[in-house]
Amino acid sequence: MPEQQPPHYRSADHSSSNFRVRHVAIWMLTATAGIVALTGAYFWGASNASVTEVEILIPTPAPAVVQIVGAVRSPGVYELKSDNRVLDAIEAAGGMTESAAIESVNLAATVKDGSRIVVPEITPTALTTSSSKSATEEPTGNSPSQMASEERSLPQPPQYPLDLNTASIEQLKSLPGIGDTRANQIVAFRTSVGGLSTLEQLLEISGIGTQTLEAIRPLVVIR
Repeated sequence: MPEQQPPHYRSADHSSSNFRVRHVAIWMLTATAGIVALTGAYFWGASNASVTEVEILIPTPAPAVVQIVGAVRSPGVYELKSDNRVLDAIEAAGGMTESAAIESVNLAATVKDGSRIVVPEITPTALTTSSSKSATEEPTGNSPSQMASEERSLPQPPQYPLDLNTASIEQLKSLPGIGDTRANQIVAFRTSVGGLSTLEQLLEISGIGTQTLEAIRPLVVIR
């Protein structure tokens, strides 16, 4: 016959199992409460956190201080931007002068802080050489002998006073009031009389009056 247990008796195994269940339940409740508290604290802190503004600073390039001299209108020291060109420096100095040798300057170069920009002038030697070359340059197809021949063939300007007994028709025509007809008449008359002895003899020539005579008097002589 099996041994009967008292009504109030519980086995040790059953009591230990109940204890473990209660212990796990308490631990889970504690852990859950902790998680809830941490989550609430996080969201509360996030909602009350101030927004921090972040300022991004972009460094400003340092200026370039340069000296510009030579063939510019206002040589001196100028402060430019670091990315400026030599052309900008020349414009800051008032631009180039008429004597500047533009082809000797690199206008596209970037200026450098502390640099010295020189705009050279056209040398007087170059100008003299160019002018001399232009003055002595011969026209195409003309040799020196041809040029000399042409100069000899050009009519020579009359040398006053003119000698009425030796002056040519062209020279006589340079006198006021004496044209081609009167010049030929003077030559024919002086030949017929063997040379003029007085200026007043010209009044014997048709077409020459006192007014014409007085106009040519300071320009002629009779030898």
